[in-house]
Amino acid sequence: MAHRNQSAARGDYGLDAPVLVRGFLLGGAALIALGIGVRAWMRARLVTIAWGMLVCTGAVFIFEGLLMIWSSRVGKFHERDALLDGLRLRGDETVLDVGPGHGLLLIGAARRLPHGRAVGIDLWSQADQADNSRDALLANARLAEVDERVEVHDGDMRELPFADGGFDAVMASLAIHNIHDRAGRDLAIREIMRVLRPGGQVALLDFQHTSEYAEMLRAAGMRDVQLSRLSFWMFPPVRTVTAVKPRLTIPPASDTIRSR
Repeated sequence: MAHRNQSAARGDYGLDAPVLVRGFLLGGAALIALGIGVRAWMRARLVTIAWGMLVCTGAVFIFEGLLMIWSSRVGKFHERDALLDGLRLRGDETVLDVGPGHGLLLIGAARRLPHGRAVGIDLWSQADQADNSRDALLANARLAEVDERVEVHDGDMRELPFADGGFDAVMASLAIHNIHDRAGRDLAIREIMRVLRPGGQVALLDFQHTSEYAEMLRAAGMRDVQLSRLSFWMFPPVRTVTAVKPRLTIPPASDTIRSR
């Protein structure tokens, strides 16, 4: 009973890429069944090789599907904690999560912000997570007892409806890669930088385009841009890009006079 209660309190944070997972599992099962059928009805040597290849390929597909399920149910909780630990939040910040889905990262941040606010914005794509919706996120926030400091918006990361410099930290997990063209991803990165206050932090976790994100951040003048090593807690393996927005500097009065 205690274990069941803990699971309920944890919330339901969705299965990532459900269409792909279903394709791996069903496709793998179909290949194995086809291989077994070929083996049962035909005995030639080439057929033996073919059925072995079909069964092995099917087994690989099923294994990858199971890895993705494990990643959604176990691995991404580890990655969430590692990302939030890296932000070293004081507890009074305003944090933005771009593409929060069911709210795993957003609610994790809210728990660390007893005197702050966690804001999310999403288009709620059903391809990215099963049963993805604002209601599902808010239900998880209520289970975690952080709903009073969670705020959710509908919108596109390429056109954030927020003022310049309004957030102490901006984060994204498995979200920006869903923009399929580089120009669109560049626009999203620039929007993230725009709404980040000087001295604020960025943390972007993804399984592809992470080197590109780091390049864009450096080109735009961000400081301390770091690209982590591959982490195998999730499948496909992920990296995290972190950076800090430069603080505004005012030249000393003597330098101002001298420049005149």
